[in-house]
Amino acid sequence: MLDYIRSNAQSFGVKLAFGLIILVFVFWGVGSFTDTAPANLVARVNGEGISAQQFEQAYYNAEERILRSNPGLTREALESQKKLLGQQVLRDLVLQSLLRQEAKRLGFSVSPQELRLAVQQMPAFQDASGKFDAAAYKRVLEAQRLTPAQFERDLSQQLLQDKLFAVLAGPAWVEPGEARIRHDFLRERRAVDYIFVPAADFSKDVSIPEADVKTWYEGHQQEFAVPARVDLEYVRISPLALVKPESIDPAAVKARYEADKARYQVPRAVKAAHILVPLAENASAEEEAKAREAMAAIQAELKAGKDFASVADAHNGPNAAGPGGELGWVEPGMTVEPFEKAAFALAAGQISEPVRSQFGLHIIKVEEIREEGTKPLAEVEDKVRHQLAEEQGSEKLQDALDALIADNIMGKPLAASATRFGLAASQSGLLSEQELVEKLGLKPEGAAAVLAAGESPIDTALESGESYLVVRVSKMEAASVRPLEAVRDEIVRRLVAEASLKAAMQKAADIRKDLQDGPLPDGSMAKWGIKSVPSVEREAPLGDFLPDAALSRAIFTARPQTWLPVAYAVTMQKDGQKAAQGALLCRVAAILPSDSEQWDMVRDLMTKAVESERAEGLTRLFIQDVFARARVEVLNPDQVDRVNM
Repeated sequence: MLDYIRSNAQSFGVKLAFGLIILVFVFWGVGSFTDTAPANLVARVNGEGISAQQFEQAYYNAEERILRSNPGLTREALESQKKLLGQQVLRDLVLQSLLRQEAKRLGFSVSPQELRLAVQQMPAFQDASGKFDAAAYKRVLEAQRLTPAQFERDLSQQLLQDKLFAVLAGPAWVEPGEARIRHDFLRERRAVDYIFVPAADFSKDVSIPEADVKTWYEGHQQEFAVPARVDLEYVRISPLALVKPESIDPAAVKARYEADKARYQVPRAVKAAHILVPLAENASAEEEAKAREAMAAIQAELKAGKDFASVADAHNGPNAAGPGGELGWVEPGMTVEPFEKAAFALAAGQISEPVRSQFGLHIIKVEEIREEGTKPLAEVEDKVRHQLAEEQGSEKLQDALDALIADNIMGKPLAASATRFGLAASQSGLLSEQELVEKLGLKPEGAAAVLAAGESPIDTALESGESYLVVRVSKMEAASVRPLEAVRDEIVRRLVAEASLKAAMQKAADIRKDLQDGPLPDGSMAKWGIKSVPSVEREAPLGDFLPDAALSRAIFTARPQTWLPVAYAVTMQKDGQKAAQGALLCRVAAILPSDSEQWDMVRDLMTKAVESERAEGLTRLFIQDVFARARVEVLNPDQVDRVNM
């Protein structure tokens, strides 16, 4: 349930802007679109044009996002979906245009000062001290193939949408009891009785004819397919393999440290521990009084001489801090302002008075203080050595790769070629395409290229994480299918298991006919071998059985003291391993209430989740209204559908 809460407590504006609301906007085939248009426009939205340049930039950005999010996806595979992607990109651009028009109509705008502040606050554009770095700004945008003008235009659009969504969310209101009702529904538990009929009880009576084995094999040969495999001789090469950090001259390390000394500055910090009494930011006066009473009792323990760490362990919740209330080193900006202000005002060994933050009441102990300064060379020497080795190795990398690839093409021994650069050749053993990815770290396209090359020399280096591989195919085995003789026993086991489970399900169905709803009659537990699970949570597994969504739904929709009408095929697990299959008959013995202490822990998160859902609903209605009033003209459908592109 906590996953549900966290996912629904996210910023609804971002989700709506990049995915949710486009679900209500499926416009292909609507008659209000035209086919004729100026060549430089892709579409018009209420008369406002979407240019071909805008569309192509958005299409490129969408491609890059998809490829970054799906490492196994190749550009060739993405090419087959280019029409759908083009239509999706246009939908997004139309949506942005409509939102921009609505924001303007309602009088919203983003000032240059707001835009500048938003850019300066982005961590990607800040230096080590947290200040805006113009060089980093330019560098990051260039890596994304964006100009500052393009980026700031898009950011301004996003800020405008955020303002619009914030106003739309304003009327969202949640009745105080609604979040509790949702919590109680999600956290409801049930006591369950069950009868398990093991499939293994019927296996001794199952006989599988040879003809059935052969028929099953012929219909499932894909399950016994053996993929093509290659044995590679390879040399792994990286900057740090060419230049070892330990080989760097100490004088060079010291010189680099002195040149980069500003990078190793550290702010003043305190090593802190705390005791937390949770208290919601919007807590009632009664709740606050209760929390302060609890905090006063904790202070009394400390004043009586009790050890701070033991008091913290006795009173802190499971996620409040580490053992003894430890929080580790706290630097400026790492925590909320009231806590930080109090902590940095303490001397080493001193304990604070209660401090109120949005999380509750804290008593803070400062154990050590680290003054502002510069990390000594001894502390960062390894880091500097690695940096210098990486730089020097990078300078040698291309020449080494070129030489190794040339030797590989000419058929020279790779081991000898590798020795020239202080490297070693290795043998992979027979690996499939997937294993080349998993074991050698090749990218999927690189693994595919190796299989496609066959016995031909591979005339390029292949990426493998932070390194490159120069490879040669030593041996290749074509794809095949394991023969029936090799898999007969496996097939027989499968068929016996299927037949045994079928017999167990039939036995359970026969038992179900004799079971009555209501209280269990005397002696029925022993007669039927009924076992009990005292508490089952929604969507959680039942006892030692693997999760079964259909079974869970049935349990949580059944009335108390009623048997489910049918048996369920289930798998029991033991020590994390599948142990036995069989048929399961269940009855709901009782409905148990949710845990009040759990509600106290998640009240704020659950309330925010329900508020977020309500806000999203209001925004969807707004977007539907905007679309209903809009006129969208697709002027260049071939560009959108990527025809001849």
